[in-house]
Amino acid sequence: MIRVGVFGGSGYAGGELLRYLLGHPEVDLRFVTSRSSAGQPIAERLPNLAGWTPLPFIDPREADVRSVEAVFMALEHNASQDVVPALLEANPALKIVDLAGDFRTPDPAGYQRFYGRTHGAVELLPRFVYGFTEAARDRIRGAQLVANPGCFATSLLLGLWPLKAAGLLKGPITAVGITGSTGAGAKPAETTHHPHRATNVRAYKALAHQHMLEVRHFLGARDSDLLFVPVSGPFARGIFTTFVFPGIEAAALGRAYAEAYRDAPLVTVAKGSPELRLVQDTPLSRVGWEGRDDAACGFAAIDNLAKGAATQAIQNFNLMCGLAEQAGLRHAGGFV
Repeated sequence: MIRVGVFGGSGYAGGELLRYLLGHPEVDLRFVTSRSSAGQPIAERLPNLAGWTPLPFIDPREADVRSVEAVFMALEHNASQDVVPALLEANPALKIVDLAGDFRTPDPAGYQRFYGRTHGAVELLPRFVYGFTEAARDRIRGAQLVANPGCFATSLLLGLWPLKAAGLLKGPITAVGITGSTGAGAKPAETTHHPHRATNVRAYKALAHQHMLEVRHFLGARDSDLLFVPVSGPFARGIFTTFVFPGIEAAALGRAYAEAYRDAPLVTVAKGSPELRLVQDTPLSRVGWEGRDDAACGFAAIDNLAKGAATQAIQNFNLMCGLAEQAGLRHAGGFV
């Protein structure tokens, strides 16, 4: 059993992490931190976990990282860079999977541009491996520090990375992704208020979403190569992204997807559009394609809290620790 701790367990991503970690056959969960819920039993804050753990949330200052072998960081953006250096000082061998944007690229200038602050742990940036699992397994195996991709970045890379691997990626490419309200986090805001969102669709951060920093860096793409518009959708969980590839034969796109995900246990590829409902509340990803001889469309469907956050973090943890990639993640979706 691998001793594990979680920093920031009371939010949506942290709660999803706990749901899977508590059922993981190789994990011994030792502590979960939350500043706002310290002292409160986890099952009171997250009633879906009643009967699964007697642990309370603790203040992060009480967490003993010397008692664990690995931690997951599920803090807000800009927070983990202030915490990780002290964790590594206390336990230099500690394995860390960070779910925030703090360590996803070795580009402090880009980070300041998109996240609004000067990076506070620049010396650690080169040590983190970017954890888009399907494209980076060899680097993740045995890695000590992994930066988990963002939810939109995961969806975008599922549709774009296979083209780069096949030598077919060329711009300009247009992508539109529609996301559920949980992507905005647990704190209420006007744009996530139910009456404003339940029957509504609106675009936001058009051509300027922060996840483009990591996507373009990973693909080696210029700003003009990839044009992305995120859309707020009237549902709680999931991301559905559509790509338009001018000048690419649809059959070639299908072959690139099939080859890229041939050995991916949690990705399904099929001609046509996937359905978001079949990946909601699961670790699974569905990728699809269709089109003509002179242009193609690609599609990627994921659960933003699962593959877009918690379950991809567990995929990476499994590889870091020498476990089967899908350990603790054998979870089929519902039909309705």
